Amino acid sequence: MTYFSGSDGSLLFDIDGTWTKVARATNWSLNTSQSSLTTTTLEDTDRTVIPGVRTTTGSCSIFYYQESMGSNAQNQCAIVINRLLKERTQTDTPGQAAKPDLVKFRMLIADGSTDGKRVDVEAYLTNVSMSMAVGEVFSAEVSFDVVGAPVSVTI
Repeated sequence: MTYFSGSDGSLLFDIDGTWTKVARATNWSLNTSQSSLTTTTLEDTDRTVIPGVRTTTGSCSIFYYQESMGSNAQNQCAIVINRLLKERTQTDTPGQAAKPDLVKFRMLIADGSTDGKRVDVEAYLTNVSMSMAVGEVFSAEVSFDVVGAPVSVTI
């Protein structure tokens, strides 16, 4: 019997068509819920339902870091955060900024196979909460809403 833990998981982000590990993710979660539509009629004695719309949301915690210093510094955490956090399009117009970008996430479980167990989704970030404290690594909590059904599921 094999169990999987956080050390078997990773979170990848599609950067220009290449799956890249996201900024030292400490965790990720994916939640899918199914609503139901009532089909009960007046003469029924018990409620009947059919499947309605499915909703998938997710979240992750990531550390903010740089691979190297200077002009070649890379930071995947900033790339993810900047999909939602946008600056003003004009400095004298406080209420206008670029729209958020669609992101592609891959939640991966390394199970020893070539591709692992994974779920690929397209999503819009709905929340980014950054925090910094003395003695702690600068981190961000990211939440997202999946657009439509997952692109790929191999669980």
